[in-house]
Amino acid sequence: MKEEQKRILKLVEEGKLTAEEAIILIEKLHTAEETGDPAQEIKTELSTQVQFEQSQNQHQNTYENKGSAKHKFMDFIDTALKKIKDLDLDFNFGTAVDVKHIFQHKDVYITKLDLDVSNGSITIIPWEERDVRVECEAKVYNIENQERARKAFLEDVLFSIENGALRLSIQKKQMKVHAKIYVPQENYESIKARMFNGPITGENLRVKEFRAKTANGAITITNFDTDSVEVETANGHIKADQITSKDFEAETINGTVTATGLFEKIDLQSFNGNITCDLQGDVCHTAFVKTTTGGIDMFIANEYQVDGELKSNLGNFKSELPMMSIIEEKNEVVQKSLRFKANEEKAQKLHLFAETKTGSITIK
Repeated sequence: MKEEQKRILKLVEEGKLTAEEAIILIEKLHTAEETGDPAQEIKTELSTQVQFEQSQNQHQNTYENKGSAKHKFMDFIDTALKKIKDLDLDFNFGTAVDVKHIFQHKDVYITKLDLDVSNGSITIIPWEERDVRVECEAKVYNIENQERARKAFLEDVLFSIENGALRLSIQKKQMKVHAKIYVPQENYESIKARMFNGPITGENLRVKEFRAKTANGAITITNFDTDSVEVETANGHIKADQITSKDFEAETINGTVTATGLFEKIDLQSFNGNITCDLQGDVCHTAFVKTTTGGIDMFIANEYQVDGELKSNLGNFKSELPMMSIIEEKNEVVQKSLRFKANEEKAQKLHLFAETKTGSITIK
């Protein structure tokens, strides 16, 4: 997928494609990759739904189909660009009517959240109450009066709690909704949050599986206790602070990535942006960090024995790790690499791979 993303960004630099068009095309690329048949994904009216893999088997099948999907995408990208340019991509549809509405359920038990909003924002906040409360502040476009705007809002918003699952879905393009979701402070099985245009924010959550994806917007999570986290945005920063997770993945095309916490396995990637990773404690065994046009700053606790590999085309390496020994080093004009070990007397072994094309790598 990286080559297609590079080509899209190159078209933006050349002025052949606007940022809004690039965001939609990248989102369609993600959708095409998930289905394995991108030729079917570009239509006259582009869907704004961000899809999630439903199972590990589906994820594996998607991975196996990436090669063919890439070649198909390169074949139809020019056609897709033409169709996108024919669309009205301006989210400002003119005058809007403000609508405020609160959905509230008393004394509920939920283990899953499924949140899907086209335009606006999602904020997830746990509280001590047993109630679920969803506060919506909406702008409804192409509507002239308050009564019609409220009616349109209620018709287009799907909110339900069934079988322990809360679902909020707002797919209307001519509507921007900022949703604050207050949920009981419990241990959740899964939380999935999807945006097309807007940020996703969560704090103080205990959840086994957390997934967040937006085409255009930042993702910010704070004080999470999880087994698995996957967060992804095409255009926006990712910030994860005070996280405890067995498996943590974060990816952005245009934006910075910052992650701090206790991770057993961590994978951070950005195409255009710096990456900062602070590995605390002594539980991490694998760290994979990669960016194309940004620098990498790694902060590693002294409790780790580090087995590391660093790569950069144009940048430099700087390490302040104690008792570091160099295994292999290359310092060519356009390719630098370094393999090393450090703190070998420590019990917990960390395998580190960090790569950047144009930036430098610093390890402290």
